[in-house]
Amino acid sequence: PRHMITERATVCGHQVAVLRRDPDADDGVDPCFFEADFTVAASTARLIWEGSWALVELLRRERDSWLRELVRGRRVLELGAGTGMLGLAAAAAGGHVLMTDVASMTEESLAPNVRANVAAGGGCPSWTGSGNA
Repeated sequence: PRHMITERATVCGHQVAVLRRDPDADDGVDPCFFEADFTVAASTARLIWEGSWALVELLRRERDSWLRELVRGRRVLELGAGTGMLGLAAAAAGGHVLMTDVASMTEESLAPNVRANVAAGGGCPSWTGSGNA
């Protein structure tokens, strides 16, 4: 898609890939602007925040990953998951992850990224969301 970049991370041997918005090439028009649940906060759903990347990096560590040990086998809730990169990385590390966002962002960004990872066999859980998370 136009103005999108693929970001990848390998966690526990599983490749996770998501599409995110390229703010440098963005034309300034949000495709969800006229959705009923659109907010300025929701408009960031196609970005990956630095804090999320920091946690993904901790999950990627081969040794001494306290975060990987913390999420393995446990339930993880990600509020405002956006692209889903962090939640998918936590799932690849063995967490049972529920990712949520406003409906329009789930349909536009989160659900397609989760489906693409499932289709690619990245070791991520089945997509069972309703799109209304």
